[in-house]
Amino acid sequence: MIKALAACATVIALAGCAAPVERTASGEIPPARVYIKSMTQQESGLSQVEFTRDGGMLNNGMLELAINDVVLAQIIGGEHFSIWLKPGSYDFSVKPVHTLNSSSYAGQNKMTLDVKNGASYKIRIVSDIRGLKIGPAGQ
Repeated sequence: MIKALAACATVIALAGCAAPVERTASGEIPPARVYIKSMTQQESGLSQVEFTRDGGMLNNGMLELAINDVVLAQIIGGEHFSIWLKPGSYDFSVKPVHTLNSSSYAGQNKMTLDVKNGASYKIRIVSDIRGLKIGPAGQ
């Protein structure tokens, strides 16, 4: 019994040590959580891809957003940001970030986007009771 209480207290203490998540007033992802910053620069000949993560109780955990299996950014509920891409086919995926106070999760959700010259795309990321989803906004 004492070992169980000590273990529980340790878990609670470690969870309390987690650093608060930095947020911006505009809802944009802070630059510190964008890992491929060059993709956030608008240039001629590139198409905009805007990502939005729903807010709410099931959308509070930190997620890794990847492009072609390379982590692009970390995003939490209520945040958004845009990247600029050349025409072509891109695979996007999201999965939870593993920390000391998060549960293990092996799954991820993926989508492929065929980017056309001069087009603009909106992608929505959401978690619900059925799991994690990434897809075109409005669907």
